[in-house]
Amino acid sequence: MSDGLKSTLDVAMERMKNMLGEEEVKLTDDQKKRIAEVKTEHEAKIAENKILLAGSEELAAELQKLKEAQAARIDAIYQESNDKK
Repeated sequence: MSDGLKSTLDVAMERMKNMLGEEEVKLTDDQKKRIAEVKTEHEAKIAENKILLAGSEELAAELQKLKEAQAARIDAIYQESNDKK
């Protein structure tokens, strides 16, 4: 794996693998759709904040909060899949 930055989805996937002991998580089509919607929604929020807070000291903190919120929502969807086992 490269040493570059990881996407929020990659981080969420790693967390789930660690929680499940490297067991593969099976997602339903609905869960995949919801994850895509979460990503799209948060990308829009990030873009909006980059415009509204451009040059502001708050920008970095706000972007970090949004990324953490996105990861938490995606983790919750993965957790649903884990709970069904």
